[in-house]
Amino acid sequence: MKYRIKTEGMGCPHCIARVNKAVTDLGAVVIRMELNDFTIECEADPGLIRSTIADLGFDVISVEEE
Repeated sequence: MKYRIKTEGMGCPHCIARVNKAVTDLGAVVIRMELNDFTIECEADPGLIRSTIADLGFDVISVEEE
């Protein structure tokens, strides 16, 4: 499934890299990643995606299926 994820708190390229690694570790393919707004393709449960990003210290505003 394809998800668009909006967050708060990602303020630099290092933040992007941390989130990128975390979601790819879930098996996601990153389609587009910018500060606080990115799109991935992943079979993981949206709740798991949300909690994985939140565990890094970022606020997850939404995880919406596209």
